[in-house]
Amino acid sequence: MASLARDPNGRKRILFSNGDGKRCTVRLGKVDVKAAEATRLRIEHLLACKATGTALDAQLAAWVRGLPDELHDRLGRVGLVEPRASQACTLSGLLDDYFAALDVKPSTRTRYEQTRRLLGEHFGEDRTLRSITPRDADLWRAWLVERGYAEAKIAREVGIVKMFFRAAARWELIERNPFEGVKTGSQRNRERLYFVKPEDARRLIDSTPDHDWRCIIALARWGGLRTPSETTRVRWEDMDWERGRLRVRSPKTEHHDGKGERTIPLFPELAEVLTAAFENAEPGAEYVVGRYGGRPDGNLGTHLQRLIRRAGLTPWPRTFNALRASRATELAAEYPAAVCTAWMGHTAAIAEAHYHMVRDEDFAKAAARTTPGKAAQNAAQHPAAGARIGSRVEGGEPASRGSERGRASERNPLRSSLMGVTGLEPVTSAM
Repeated sequence: MASLARDPNGRKRILFSNGDGKRCTVRLGKVDVKAAEATRLRIEHLLACKATGTALDAQLAAWVRGLPDELHDRLGRVGLVEPRASQACTLSGLLDDYFAALDVKPSTRTRYEQTRRLLGEHFGEDRTLRSITPRDADLWRAWLVERGYAEAKIAREVGIVKMFFRAAARWELIERNPFEGVKTGSQRNRERLYFVKPEDARRLIDSTPDHDWRCIIALARWGGLRTPSETTRVRWEDMDWERGRLRVRSPKTEHHDGKGERTIPLFPELAEVLTAAFENAEPGAEYVVGRYGGRPDGNLGTHLQRLIRRAGLTPWPRTFNALRASRATELAAEYPAAVCTAWMGHTAAIAEAHYHMVRDEDFAKAAARTTPGKAAQNAAQHPAAGARIGSRVEGGEPASRGSERGRASERNPLRSSLMGVTGLEPVTSAM
């Protein structure tokens, strides 16, 4: 049996003997009598389960999981519960374990590391998991808003953090995910969409003397390839010059069945640049973009912006994504959705949400359907009809309504013989 002791300073202790007859004490601190008595009863339950070798019931197990780390450690030191792994109970411990079990592309790992830095900057990596409440989770999202991050970035960060803490709940490090109810938001940011006009793309390519970079730009703009993951992996052996096709290897989608590669046409604009690069390539060269040798470089965007300025153009947002989105928009205006998605390597929903744009030529094409000249011609050929007062009779003159009614009554014997002067209804006395 366990007993509750009260110290003169208001602190409470629970005293009991373990199975070896050793006297043990669990200090509760300054808590009210009701809470201390509830803890004493649960400790008695733990002692009974330990003595009989029975498992904890669901309610008692849930209470143990929800204990603060300090009290849980005290119960662990007297042998009532299994000690927690102190490192795994902190934010850094969770993320270390999560990243150790992570099987993703290096670029994805780098992306998750950015989210980890934001968590650590706000909470501190030594923060215990159980001390992070749903209110703290909401405040973390509000902190991202205050820092001026775009809605799409905030939505992405919240989604990743939910994934981190979902794993913690699955591993039973926490009882529930405090981020589960946090508003995620939309990752769509159409304000940053930019259509790179064909003439600007040609101007950029023509001003770039380096064949590697000409190929990078052409593959992204005219081929719609993801850059750098797909662009830097294109080999000369992937070219089917005779049939005018190019095989694209896609690391981003290779974990999906049958999505590791796709085939796209050698569009004329793309074929022109690749042909010139092939003629100038070193004998035995393997990769189209030789300087990277199939290894993606995360700093390509910075150099492309320099090339854009050198061409006399203004750098646009999401530099390489804009090139791919521009090609996706052009193809969507010319080919069925099934063809476009097969060539671009994404779903129709993704294309609609993140790639497709309305171009100036779309407005021009719609306006050209009805030009002012055609509208005037249509108005002259189809004048507005005037109000018809009566029916036309021979000679073109309208017949009066009275005479027409008379003719109708003559033709219809029911109107002339069956209907009385008073009509079908009986005469009302008031009339």
